[in-house]
Amino acid sequence: MNGMLDRLLALSRAGGPDARYYARTRDGWNIALYRYTPRRGAHATPVLLCHGMGSNRFNMDGPGTTSLARALHAAGYDVWLIELRGAGRSQRRLGPTGLFYQWTFEDYVQHDAPAALRVVRRVTGWRRVLWVGHSLGGMVAYGLLMTPAADGVAGAVTLGSPGMTGVGHLGLDRWVALRKLLRYAPPRIPTGTLAMLGAPVAGPVAAAIAGPLRDWGWTDDNFDLETARFMMRYGVEDLSRSLLREFARWYAAKRMSDRYDLFSFTDHLERVRVPMLVIAGSHDGLTPAHDIAHVAERLGSADKTFLVAGKQTGFAHDYSHVDLVLGTHAHEDIFPRIREWLDTHRSDEDAPHRGARRASARADRAARSPRGDERPAGARTH
Repeated sequence: MNGMLDRLLALSRAGGPDARYYARTRDGWNIALYRYTPRRGAHATPVLLCHGMGSNRFNMDGPGTTSLARALHAAGYDVWLIELRGAGRSQRRLGPTGLFYQWTFEDYVQHDAPAALRVVRRVTGWRRVLWVGHSLGGMVAYGLLMTPAADGVAGAVTLGSPGMTGVGHLGLDRWVALRKLLRYAPPRIPTGTLAMLGAPVAGPVAAAIAGPLRDWGWTDDNFDLETARFMMRYGVEDLSRSLLREFARWYAAKRMSDRYDLFSFTDHLERVRVPMLVIAGSHDGLTPAHDIAHVAERLGSADKTFLVAGKQTGFAHDYSHVDLVLGTHAHEDIFPRIREWLDTHRSDEDAPHRGARRASARADRAARSPRGDERPAGARTH
């Protein structure tokens, strides 16, 4: 068992991010950002990768070939990974982080994502950034692109990111029916600790929940036990009770609305104008393809593409939810399509000119001082 974990660690550390930065939000969080600095001579287009709910950067930077981050870096991109508040190294600046597990979706949209974009644009000098989000990370993109911050985004890719109108599953129905009991749960629900404790018995756990695992995680031919064990050990985070209550409310109402139920993100998808690639899993029972198709149809983007990842639509394999980025065959089936779409939507017009390059170099040096708006923690691999 220890040998297997050592091998997974070795895989994950190979060619990991070379720097960690922090983006400071207006409400007191330091949002962690990890960078794969582009090699000399690469086109160096910045792309920001955002993880799903209850996860961290490893969602988009898994072990071995299950790393979208390393695949895009190899293709010449300047790759940045965000860890939203409460995930990974992101920390509350004022007071213990554990006392502030009271955030909702809007905090990601209004604080974390804009702060991260500011850092990436300032350090790289690029006018606009590409965005790739899995599940919640794509939902954050929908919300972000309804705001003025959309001016800093050249295009976005979402994977398994619903609008909540058509989300439904028998297992979730039973859980959501008990959502009022969440008020008695602790503000910080220890899902990360539970997953870590379960990692040594990942095999029996996977066998015991084979049905939900296929619906919400991996199809059978995309499942790898070592990857699942790695994610249980390093890629699962504790959850915010307030965020879970918000998602349960959305599930019951079939719409995404703010904490006061005054603004519905679902009802204003036409405000999204940037180019979009929207990907759904053919066998995803958590965020079904028909719901994501509705999102794609409603988007106001003139340039938008909707793909269902499955054998019937020309993919070599069927996909569920997690395996869209962490599946055994995602690097063969999914990653090349994302890269090709990004390649056609990156623009040298957004690249910094000579003077801006000098300014961005100064910004990077300033960022390495704790007095700056953002500060890297030096070299940091997995």
